[in-house]
Amino acid sequence: MRVLAINTSNAFGEIALKTEQEYKKIKIDNPYSENIMTALQNLLEDSNVSVVDIDAIGVVTGPGSFTGIRIGMATAKGILCGTLKKCVSINSFEILSYNIKDNNFIVLLDSGNDDCYYAIFKDKDIAEMGFEKVENIITFASKNNEKVYYSSLERDKFMEFDYLDEVKIDEKSLIELCYNKAQNNEFTSLEKLSPIYIKLSQAEIGLEKKINEGLSFREASFTDAEALSIIDEQCFSEGSERYSKKSFEGELKELSKHYIVALYNNLVIGYIGLQKLGDELNLLKIAVLPQYQKLGIGFKLMQLGFDYKTKSNLTTYFLEVKENNIKAIKLYQKFGFKTESKREKYYDDGETALVMVCR
Repeated sequence: MRVLAINTSNAFGEIALKTEQEYKKIKIDNPYSENIMTALQNLLEDSNVSVVDIDAIGVVTGPGSFTGIRIGMATAKGILCGTLKKCVSINSFEILSYNIKDNNFIVLLDSGNDDCYYAIFKDKDIAEMGFEKVENIITFASKNNEKVYYSSLERDKFMEFDYLDEVKIDEKSLIELCYNKAQNNEFTSLEKLSPIYIKLSQAEIGLEKKINEGLSFREASFTDAEALSIIDEQCFSEGSERYSKKSFEGELKELSKHYIVALYNNLVIGYIGLQKLGDELNLLKIAVLPQYQKLGIGFKLMQLGFDYKTKSNLTTYFLEVKENNIKAIKLYQKFGFKTESKREKYYDDGETALVMVCR
C-alpha cells in the first residue's frame, strides 16, 4: 500500500509518503500556496512514484491556520477528484495524541492568539474540542486530575506553564496515522471531508454579523412542525431524540409546552422546547441547524428559556442530557446548571442521562 499525507495546518508544513518498503518526507516552505505543488512533485519524483500509484491520500483538516488548512485540503481534493483515490482525514489533535500513552488526557495546540485549541481525550478518543485560555484549562484539569500535554514544536507558547507536560512528536506520526487508518479502511468520503476550524475565521465572523442582523425569534406555531422535524433530522440520530413532523404537531398542541424558534430571514433554523411542570420548567430540547451552529444562536435560545422561566414565576429549571455529551454539558454549566442525579439507560441507545438543575 502507498499512502500520501499532507499537513499545512501549522508552521511546520510537510508531505510524507509511505509504502511497504520505504518512508519519505519533505518540508513545504512558506507560502504554502506557491510551494506545495513543487514539494509534492519533488517527493514523488524522489520516490519514483506517480500520483496514480498512490492508494490513499491523507490530509490534516485542522484545527490550525485557516489559510493553511484550505490550501492542504484543496490540494488533496484536487488529487482525489482527478484520480478517484481513497481519502483519510486526520485532525491536528490526533497527531499529538499518537505520541501519548495515557488513555485520558488533554492536549493543547497554539491558536495564534492568547487562547489555545484544546481536545479532551477519553479512552484515547476525542470527547470534546474547543478553544480556551490556558489558565482556565489548567484549572479544569487540576480539579479533575487530568494531565495536559503540548507539542515540543510549540514550546515557546506553553513552556511558562509548569502544570503542562511537553511531548516530542515523532517525525513519522502523521504518515503512520494515515497509513494505519488506510489499512483499517477508515476512509472519509470526499463529500464529508471538511475543515475543523473551531474558532471563527474572519469570513465566518462576517457571516455571524450578517446572520445576527437577520436573526429573529418568536413563539412556534403549529405550521412550524415540518421545519422543526427537518432540524431534528439533521441534528439527531434516529431514536427518541429525533421527533417527526407528527410528533412536533403533538408537542405544539400541548398547553404545558412552549416552543421558541430562531429565524434567519424568515427561515426556521433552530428552536428550544420547554414544559411547565408545577413550579418547575423542563428544558425538553434545543437544536440549531448544523450550518448555523457556533454562531451564538443556541446561546440566545438558552437565554430566552431563562426569560420564559422568569416571566412564568417558576422556581426551578431542569433538563436531561446524555452523560457523554460533554459539549452540551459545558454549555448548560455556563448557565448555572448543576448535575443532581443520573438516570441509567435513559435513552434508546442505553446511554445514561444526567439530570441537571438550575434554581
